[in-house]
Formats: sequence, C-alpha cells, structure tokens
Amino acid sequence: MKHFAPPLLIAILTACNTAHPLDGLDRKGTASAGGHDFRINWNAESAQATRTNPAWRPDLAGVIAAAVAATETATACSVIPGSASGDIALVNMALDCRSG
Repeated sequence: MKHFAPPLLIAILTACNTAHPLDGLDRKGTASAGGHDFRINWNAESAQATRTNPAWRPDLAGVIAAAVAATETATACSVIPGSASGDIALVNMALDCRSG
C-alpha cells in the first residue's frame, strides 16, 4: 500500500488542474489580467476561469473583472455581460463566440 499512495496522490492533484468532464469544456488556455493568472476552460457557449496565482485576500469584484478580461483574451470571444459569477478561485461565465 505504501507504494500505491504516491501515484494516487499525483493523480488526484493532477485532476485539480482540469475541468470536470461533464462540463463539456473541451478547450483550454491560460491568460493573465488585473494582476492575476488564470487557467481558462471553455466551449462555444461557456467558460470557467480558475485563478492560479497566490494572492492574500483578493477582492472578489477585482478577481471577477480580471477573469472576464483573461477569458476574453484566451477565447477570442466576448463574455456576456452579467453572466460571470463565482468566487476568488473559480469564475463561470457565458460566452458569445459569434464572429463579426
């Protein structure tokens, strides 16, 4: 059992860096905005921005605004106004990926 624990721990921690498979977010990228770094997972309709940098008590409104800006940069889509919600670690939002 001792030799099984480290690979299991690595597998569990690696899973923390991916979108949930049932979310259907099949594209990924990274972007920075507002002093925060984000991992962005998205599809044609929605996105999740996960903040990846450490910050001491970040302001929620600032994190959400930065997540929106980072998502628009990474996806080349517009975030639908008022659709962003979440916390200082994970922000969900709806996308408008129509070109032109």
